Amino acid sequence: MNIDMEGPNTLDFLGYTLLSLPITCGSVKSNISYPFWGSDRPKYCGKSGFEVTCSGTVPLITMKKINFRILDMSNRTTTPTPTVTVAREDYWNTLCPLSYIDTDLNFSLFDYASGSQNVSFYYGCNAAGISAVSLLGFNFSSITRDCNSTGVTVSFLTEKQSAKLPDPTTLGSCSDVVLVPVSAAAAEALDKNETSTIQSAVDGGFELNVQDNDTVPCNNCVASGGFCGQSTTNAEFVCYCQNGTSADTCGSTSTPPNLSPSSSAGINYIHALSAYQYVLLSLLLFDFSNW
Repeated sequence: MNIDMEGPNTLDFLGYTLLSLPITCGSVKSNISYPFWGSDRPKYCGKSGFEVTCSGTVPLITMKKINFRILDMSNRTTTPTPTVTVAREDYWNTLCPLSYIDTDLNFSLFDYASGSQNVSFYYGCNAAGISAVSLLGFNFSSITRDCNSTGVTVSFLTEKQSAKLPDPTTLGSCSDVVLVPVSAAAAEALDKNETSTIQSAVDGGFELNVQDNDTVPCNNCVASGGFCGQSTTNAEFVCYCQNGTSADTCGSTSTPPNLSPSSSAGINYIHALSAYQYVLLSLLLFDFSNW
């Protein structure tokens, strides 16, 4: 379900309730919230650049033409900087993607969390490359996999292992090299020659810090009972409260919303709800009206 509205300040209690919903892909609910938006979270629930799309039940965010699975999001009230754990979609359950592209981020939105390390994947290495890796004392077959669909082989080394190469230029004989980040724990296991864990290391993903300058006001907003969002008119942070909107926290300074049940925005919103959400929120409204 995709819902597009101007903002909950033009709606009634239903609009406020929608802000509490995390992103849901198919029947799978996540803990992905502000500054992310997409799927059943309208644009005002997040910030520009943080749109999430769904591929079936998988939430994705796209940067530099690379799709990343969002595996987890930290609780923003318990961490100084919101973080997300992501994994490359094109390397999910495979070491043989259709194209060879280095991992790249939009650094205005994200940055690598401390501890993440790159694994270098070498494709189509010739005898010189194989010899260079063998000098490290590795059994070449233990760090090499076949890409059966293409007939190309792929070998991999961690950052620490690559640094031990006596002449790194010899690996220039490989047709392609791709850097894929993994967590510190996964890299440590690979450094111990636990090479059978390579796929789980990649699928386990790596952490990114969310470059969000609204962390403090958002935490204050949530602590006051509100939900974080963005103005659809000037892209500024907004704290959406049950009784209106505020620039920081919910309180007496909140701007009252338009509670008119006949507003066209409210009617369009009700039509956009799934049957389940409509029944649930109608019950909430019934209870709310009897307070």
